[in-house]
Amino acid sequence: MRFDFYVFLADAEKRKRELGLADDDPFTEDLRNKGGARTQRKRAMLERLEQRACAVGRKPLRAHF
Repeated sequence: MRFDFYVFLADAEKRKRELGLADDDPFTEDLRNKGGARTQRKRAMLERLEQRACAVGRKPLRAHF
């Protein structure tokens, strides 16, 4: 069986609707990992990713570090 990523995304969207989950920012932010138990190494990596994204004019990932 071959994995089809787009079918996977469509199925995930269907499951979210069935469960009543929303993609709005406040709801997503409530589910987001706040990073309280992150290692210093991972915090540094997230900060570097943000700096690199900004340097090339891309929107950085939303992450707590």
